Amino acid sequence: MKISSRALAYISILAGASSTAAAEKCLSGSFILEYEGDCDRETLVEVFNDQVFGPAKSSACDGVTAEEELVAQLAAAVPSTTIEEFCANIYKSQPEVPFTDILKKDENMTYEKAFFLGHSSLQEEVETTYETSDGSATSVLKEDGELVRAHYQGSAQFKKTEWPKLPNFASSGTDSHGQPTCTTSAAMCCWTKDRQAADNNGNCNRNTYSENCVDSNPGDNTDLCFVDLERGEASTGNQQTGIVGFPGDQNRDGGEGAIHCHGLAWANDVDDSSARYKGNNLFFVSMYDHMYQRGYVENVPGAPMCGCVEQMPTVTRSDCTEIDATERFKITYDSTTNEIEGRIALVDINFNACQGINHRNNDLWAYMGRLFYEGKIENTQWGEAGRIITNSDCDYAVEEALSKKALEPGYDYDVSQWTNIAGRDNFNVNGDINELQVATFGAEALRLAMTTQTANLAEAPHGIIRRMCATCDPNMKEIFYRRLTPIPDGYDLLYNILHQRNDGGGNNRWNEDFHLYSTYEDAVNDENRWLCPNNSFNYGATFD
Repeated sequence: MKISSRALAYISILAGASSTAAAEKCLSGSFILEYEGDCDRETLVEVFNDQVFGPAKSSACDGVTAEEELVAQLAAAVPSTTIEEFCANIYKSQPEVPFTDILKKDENMTYEKAFFLGHSSLQEEVETTYETSDGSATSVLKEDGELVRAHYQGSAQFKKTEWPKLPNFASSGTDSHGQPTCTTSAAMCCWTKDRQAADNNGNCNRNTYSENCVDSNPGDNTDLCFVDLERGEASTGNQQTGIVGFPGDQNRDGGEGAIHCHGLAWANDVDDSSARYKGNNLFFVSMYDHMYQRGYVENVPGAPMCGCVEQMPTVTRSDCTEIDATERFKITYDSTTNEIEGRIALVDINFNACQGINHRNNDLWAYMGRLFYEGKIENTQWGEAGRIITNSDCDYAVEEALSKKALEPGYDYDVSQWTNIAGRDNFNVNGDINELQVATFGAEALRLAMTTQTANLAEAPHGIIRRMCATCDPNMKEIFYRRLTPIPDGYDLLYNILHQRNDGGGNNRWNEDFHLYSTYEDAVNDENRWLCPNNSFNYGATFD
């Protein structure tokens, strides 16, 4: 058992008559109860019977149960109280360490606000040897974050830490004590940068700190779908609407870059240990485990670094930490003063990977599922979190978000200059992204549209196709295809471009039938043609 300073909760006896007649107690004298566990009716009755009622029972208590005697003792000391009220007062009166005591900056949480947005000095500084004449390092995280280590090894494991009073961690609802809380009973952090080397996390390299740790990546554990700018407005101050999309995935196709998300959840019952020590858990996840231990810092653009799940970006998954608390209670009744005191004498908190449903551990969505099936949160809370932590891929979440904002995938183009001839995936003209493509032009119509009506066909251009791709590499998002030769009768050029990975049987050859350009002006003027290494064209990649 770790040594801890005692958390005290006092209940004083007040003189006065009970509103209802209480049963007479059959035992007299003072007593002390000490035990590990929870404070609830079943536990208190069992402990009272083992430590007081059983050993001291006399003929005066014939026909009286331990539960009846405990109720009578509490009624005599504190009129109209119940076991449940007694325990609730112990929990509610438990002292807590102010969150500002961790970093010891100021009492109005200015620095903590910047931290949870991802913009404090702890996140923006990076270790370097450029600032000293002798080459010694400055901005060393283990030194700058020493107070974080001290809090973890002290109060975080032995005392209740305050839930920070910041917009990031307060939504529309309040708990039964009237304190702000998250609607989903869950919070999450998402990081985009690693500022510390030699910790087996992320790709910051100690040997090249000043060069390679300025913008290094955390360990990737999720796919970032999008940021809804309105979600975190109360925290970020962004008075903007709309969605910032992050197509693709780092591990699959190099999408948004590495991102790491980790969260926590708690019961709606304010007396549940997961709810009482959620401040400890938030500190552990955000400041100790991920910043101090791993060097993970900074936020996803447009969102807070940490906040209620309902304020955070939509992602496919999140790691998760739960707390396991061992508490020792001491209840003392002094018959000379008729006062009874109940307090949590010792606390021992451990931080572990969440145990979720279906044997899925270290998974925030699965852990919230466990809380739901245990009756600790509502299905609406799990459902709301599930629309932000998708537990699958991004496709449906993006489609639903766009629909709610009356948006649809597409490309805004000048209809006086361009004609939409086909769409694939999100640019499919019928809106079904599962269809390979829908062409508004048939093969013959396209051939005729791209045929120049002139006597000298050999020297005339034969049309320009503008290919747009929202999810492609930045250099490949917009390509201009200039046709050099007439499209042969009966040849479906559109099908070849959309679906095939070849030269169309000799009907669509690079440098013979077409050139590629980065701008429309270059295509019209035949300038700055795309070149290929060794004059070898990859037909399998251009229009994917």
